[in-house]
Amino acid sequence: MARNENPPFERGSTFFGAGGTPNVTDGFQYEGKEYLFEDINPLTRAVRTNRYVRCRIVRNSSGIALLPRRLVRFEVDGLDYGARVDGYTRTTAARGYPVDEYLPAAGVANNDLFYIVVNGPAMCVSDLAAVDTISVGDRLVALTAVTSQATTAGRVDLAAFAVTEQALADQVAYYIGHALSALTSANTNSDILVAVGHW
Repeated sequence: MARNENPPFERGSTFFGAGGTPNVTDGFQYEGKEYLFEDINPLTRAVRTNRYVRCRIVRNSSGIALLPRRLVRFEVDGLDYGARVDGYTRTTAARGYPVDEYLPAAGVANNDLFYIVVNGPAMCVSDLAAVDTISVGDRLVALTAVTSQATTAGRVDLAAFAVTEQALADQVAYYIGHALSALTSANTNSDILVAVGHW
């Protein structure tokens, strides 16, 4: 892995792009591979930070279009774990990674390959309902939702450490990252910049 080293497609796009119908065989050789990018908007070339963004190529196996900035979970299926995602996170403090924020609003089609951010600055989305006040530096975790395809799924919330046993372990081990911007309780369904990863 090296900075901007010959990625098969750029951030803000997918393997199939606008052409062809995605299938589960084309591009198989890229599933799970990681590439390092500058933290630059690929559409405007504006520099956001001087940090690198480590992205992983994964396949959408959810059956729906996955939207930018939402947290997705790995498919639990042997060798596909870490290389395919089957929906959004739906349990508190589940392991999750944000979908490439620069994708079109329609997101990534089922079976297509796209980037998730595994380390570095990435935009995520807050709760649709009441939002805990989040300050820069706070730890964030995945939010609870009814299903992995619900509009409430794949969102971040403030980590809560006043819990016990397994729930506490998940909050510690699987927090998404640290907030790089702040939100108030009024900022529902809002973008928040997150330092993804434990750094």
